[in-house]
Amino acid sequence: MPDESPEFLREAEALRDLRVLEEIERNPEVSQRQLANSMGVALGVANACLHALVRKGMIKIRGESNRSISYHLTKKGAGYKGTLALQWTRNTLDFYRVARTNLSQRMAKLPALGVERVVLVGVDEQVEIASIVAPETGVQVAAAIRREGTYLGDSVSGAPVVELAEALATAPDAVVLLGQIADAEVASIKQAAEKAGVRFLDLVDLA
Repeated sequence: MPDESPEFLREAEALRDLRVLEEIERNPEVSQRQLANSMGVALGVANACLHALVRKGMIKIRGESNRSISYHLTKKGAGYKGTLALQWTRNTLDFYRVARTNLSQRMAKLPALGVERVVLVGVDEQVEIASIVAPETGVQVAAAIRREGTYLGDSVSGAPVVELAEALATAPDAVVLLGQIADAEVASIKQAAEKAGVRFLDLVDLA
C-alpha cells in the first residue's frame, strides 16, 4: 500500500531516520536517552525510531542488558543512510537555488524605491543568502538583526549581526524582512524602525 502521508511528514521522517543512523554510526553504544537529547525529541520518539529501523532491517541490536546494548548498521541500513544523505543534499541545493533566484529578483527592485542600504531581518538561511546576492542587485547590507534562538554568527558576508538598536544606528534606508517570523516580533521591529525614521519593507510585497 503506497504511503499517503503528506510530503512534509515523509521528509521529516526521512531526516529523523538519517540523524539516527548517523548517530549510531558515530557511536554504536549510544543510549536511547543520549539519542533523544541529540535529536531534541522525547525518549519515546527515539525509542520508536530505533525499533522502526530495526523492523525495517536497517539496524541490528547486540547485547542483552541496557548497559551492554549496542546498535549497528546493517548493509541495508548503510545503503539507506547513503541514499538519505544524498537526497537531503539535493533538497538543500534546490532550496538554495530557488531562494537565491527569488531573493535576487525582489532585492533588485529596492534601488528603484530609493533603498540602497539595508538592515536584514528574518529566517537565518534567507538572511545569509540575501547578504550574498545583495551586491549583485546594487544593495548594500549595513547589518543583520540578531534574533533570539538563531544561529547566525557575528557577521554575514562581512555585515555585522547586531541587536536591533545597533542595527538601526547604522542609518539604513530600510529594514527589510525576509521570510516569516512571529507577528509580535515583526510588529516590535517595525515600530522601532518607524520610531527611528527608518522604512520597514517586507520583501514578499515586492514580488
